Amino acid sequence: MTLFREPLLHFAIIGAVLFGGYAWLRDEQADAAAGEPVRIGEGDVRWLKQTWSSQWLRDPTADELKGLVDGLLDERLLAREAREMGLDQDDTIIRRRLAQKLRFIVEDTTQLAEPTEAELRKFYAANRSRFGAPGSLSFKQIYFDPEHRADAAAEAEKALVELNALGEPEPLGDRLLLGNRFDDASELAISGMFGADFARQVFALEPGQWRGPVKSGYGFHVVFVTHRAATAPKPFETVRDAVAIEWRRLKQAELSRDFLVALRKKYGVELDDNAKAALGVASEQKAAQK
Repeated sequence: MTLFREPLLHFAIIGAVLFGGYAWLRDEQADAAAGEPVRIGEGDVRWLKQTWSSQWLRDPTADELKGLVDGLLDERLLAREAREMGLDQDDTIIRRRLAQKLRFIVEDTTQLAEPTEAELRKFYAANRSRFGAPGSLSFKQIYFDPEHRADAAAEAEKALVELNALGEPEPLGDRLLLGNRFDDASELAISGMFGADFARQVFALEPGQWRGPVKSGYGFHVVFVTHRAATAPKPFETVRDAVAIEWRRLKQAELSRDFLVALRKKYGVELDDNAKAALGVASEQKAAQK
């Protein structure tokens, strides 16, 4: 039904969830109303028992349960008195905790909307590279060890010239325990052996010629890529669950971003002159745009 796909309906649902969440966040504050005692209900006792059982793999004894209830009462009494004293005002930890709770509520609203099969297929088609088998690379390398050479980078450059321009045989280089030849290695595998920067640079090289020097955590290398296999997309049916997870993740981020934009419009954002001076003109303009 198209009704369920209307943006206004989505915002209405989100508003209802946020209202419920807001009421939840205000529960403890409502307890502090004048003349009202701190109450412990059956749900609180059940939660205490479940928490204990999860940690200790057994139910609490009567005395242990009484201790848990007394601890919860003490916590709520102290929290009420702290609010009465204004200790919750301008508290960074409390502010961040409240913001975190609201963010969780906003992001959980993405669970209200399930993508259709058509939406998932469209998302898959636009992001095939995310769900494909990773590309691989076959290459050989000659290693120059900085610990045994005065200028390993310069010697690697000299070897590169000899290999490509003069047709000299491959120089010996230095011994590397990982070896000199690698077949059908993924970028992740190469990164694990040589480091992320080395893997990224090697994957950018064209096959058929010595290149470099490329630096790794070991030293300097000249590299000859012999074969490259591109990323191979997997059929939609085999990655449908992964597509749905990624779709929800991006929708969650989008909803959170839109909600924060709406809050900026609702409350307004102002920077005083000192804040503007500290941020600079460029930062001020970026903040205004957001």
